[in-house]
Amino acid sequence: MRQAHIRLLAAGGALAVALGVTTAFVIGRDAGPAQPAAVASPTSTTAGDTVAQDRNDTTPTTQPKPRPPVDPESRAAKAAAVAFMRELGMRDPVAATYRKTGAATAEVGVHPRSGEDLQLDRMTTLVQLHRYTSGWLATGAKAVNAIEVDQPLPFSRIQSPLTVSGRSVAYEGTVTVTVTEDRRGADRVLGRSFVNGGATELAPFSGSIRFSTPTPGIDAGWVVFSGDTGADSGIFSATVVRVRFVNSDHKPQILGVATSPAAASDETVHLTGTGTFTVQVRAFAADEVRVLLVPSGTGNVPQARLLGVDRGGEDGERWSVSWRYPDASFHGHLLIQVNGRGGTAEHGGIDLQHD
Repeated sequence: MRQAHIRLLAAGGALAVALGVTTAFVIGRDAGPAQPAAVASPTSTTAGDTVAQDRNDTTPTTQPKPRPPVDPESRAAKAAAVAFMRELGMRDPVAATYRKTGAATAEVGVHPRSGEDLQLDRMTTLVQLHRYTSGWLATGAKAVNAIEVDQPLPFSRIQSPLTVSGRSVAYEGTVTVTVTEDRRGADRVLGRSFVNGGATELAPFSGSIRFSTPTPGIDAGWVVFSGDTGADSGIFSATVVRVRFVNSDHKPQILGVATSPAAASDETVHLTGTGTFTVQVRAFAADEVRVLLVPSGTGNVPQARLLGVDRGGEDGERWSVSWRYPDASFHGHLLIQVNGRGGTAEHGGIDLQHD
């Protein structure tokens, strides 16, 4: 009787183990692959022991954090900015930041990749871009806290010799100025020279850059102001100004300027609340009028805000730019830029204030 009883107990124990293992596999299929179920080991005796071990297991379970979705628009803009800086001479540029500045414009922060001779974890150049139907294209760049350009203004017509001015801080105070013309692939260099600004802090620079005659039919190019670190690492940062070349003998002239609201006797326009401010320009030999607001103070042309552009005109002589101004305090003066195939004319005698 005792032997039969022992065999019965053994058979019952084996059946319990088999049932426990089977149960574990069934739970595993229901739970899915993200949380695999524990399988009884050969030393386990019952399903109850397995459950107890699971409850006592304090090993933390970590789930990988999902990556944020990649924005195709920012990825394309960063790629365009990197390609632009690489073409200018920045070695192995890296896109660090992306910021939308308008419905079809953006700004990408770029810096050279760190290496043995360059340790860097911040952007050195902000590349401005515009999105066209063909993709993102660079419209300019600014060296962060390093090179501020007063002349030439963006999109102005230039000819040799080109007068340049602004403020800069660079290795040994030297800034390289390069004039290039557009072409497929690497742009053609028309001229290159140097100006001297500050070596340890921003200081004024000015100079005259001579360049060769652009290729017939080529209308646009760049003026590149670049600094380096003294190491053999290519361009460290750059301010890049989009320009067009003079290709006519008829230089534009500004024949008259009027504003609405009108300027007072001291040539100051006072604005309140919100509304529309309009600048009307009469000009000769012009194909574009641009109106900018330069903040009060000296050396603030690089911080000028573009209020509007008129590329149509009326009868080729009357031009108008309107700006919807906000209810916010600002003080500055208008800089009116008239561009034509024969050059650029400027007008800057009207103050604009909003209190």
